[in-house]
Formats: sequence, C-alpha cells, structure tokens
Amino acid sequence: MIFKIFILIFIIFAASRTYLRFKDKSINIASLSLWILIWLTVLLLVFDPKISDIAASLLGINGGVNAMFFIAIILLFYLVFRLYVKMDTIDKHLTDLSIETSKELHKKNKL
Repeated sequence: MIFKIFILIFIIFAASRTYLRFKDKSINIASLSLWILIWLTVLLLVFDPKISDIAASLLGINGGVNAMFFIAIILLFYLVFRLYVKMDTIDKHLTDLSIETSKELHKKNKL
C-alpha cells in the first residue's frame, strides 16, 4: 500500500510538471496528451496490475510484468531517438548560426 501511495504522489507531481511545461509553452498539446496518457496508464497499472496480464496476452508475452518491461523499453528507445534527432537539429542550427555570426563579424572588421 505504501508503494501505491508513493507512486500516486509521484504521478501527481509528474503530471503537474507536465501541465506546467504545457502552460509555459515548453511542450505542445500532443506532448501533453502523450505524457498524461503515460502517467494515467502507470497509475492504472499500479492500482490494477491484472490489466498488464491482458496486455501481455494480446502481445503473446508470458506475464504482465514482462509485457510492461518490453513496452517501457520500446518507449524509452523511442524517446531517446527523439532526443537524439532534436539534439542533432539544434547542433546544425548552432553551427549555421555561428557561421553566419562569423561572416557578419568578418564583414564589420573589413569595413
């Protein structure tokens, strides 16, 4: 029971942080929806673990806990991929910005 209370408090905290990120426009509505769905799913699985057995049987995996670990690992890999793509995009933008800034400074120094 203590574990369930701890998880409930953590999910409320995480969901509130997610909502605050949406409110300050750090994330969009799609990201907000995804994270709220994830937190609600975790909450549902904590209070009714038999649901994971249903998911496991649908996926053809023995045991609900195994299914949840597989799903969590796949989700984590996807999120790491998204972070990698975002970091790569930011890196390219920073490179372009520094090149443009250098060109502007060079032009000013020539004059």
